[in-house]
Amino acid sequence: YGDREKASLSETARILFVRRFLPDLGDIIKKTLAGASPHSRNVFSQSPMTGEEVLDLLSKGGLQVMATVKPDGTPHIATTGLIVVDDRIYMGMDSVTKRYKNLKHNPSFAIMVAEGWKRQTIIEGEVNFLDMQSQLAHTVGEAQKKRYGWTTHLLAEITPRKIFTWKTPPKSQ
Repeated sequence: YGDREKASLSETARILFVRRFLPDLGDIIKKTLAGASPHSRNVFSQSPMTGEEVLDLLSKGGLQVMATVKPDGTPHIATTGLIVVDDRIYMGMDSVTKRYKNLKHNPSFAIMVAEGWKRQTIIEGEVNFLDMQSQLAHTVGEAQKKRYGWTTHLLAEITPRKIFTWKTPPKSQ
């Protein structure tokens, strides 16, 4: 194999490992609620979304805001654009942005996605930057272009560790 094929194989192995051992979003939502403070558990367990509903919200948009931490420890927040491919969450950015610099220094983040008061999710986790020469980066870049009409120079996969969700409860009959 050449260098490109080896890089692609190693990324493929990483993706298969992550997909095999990373719990699905529904399991992360349940685990987050179980470990939450009594107040958060009370608020977010009233009408939680399923993992599928979270992916639907992320795919359709709404306001998407990401918080990162600057190297000096102060917070940074900015709108973002998320991309869902094969039930995995990705984001794009360029190397000149504060977000990129912050995430290279500290890959931890928090994202809030809100469709008004109808549906909301808060995701905490880490990002892993993609090899931009890989087939995965090409696939995600195509999805980004289809959704937004443009692509960014860099892409990262989002690995959720905590997920809080809320949706408007169904009206009683």
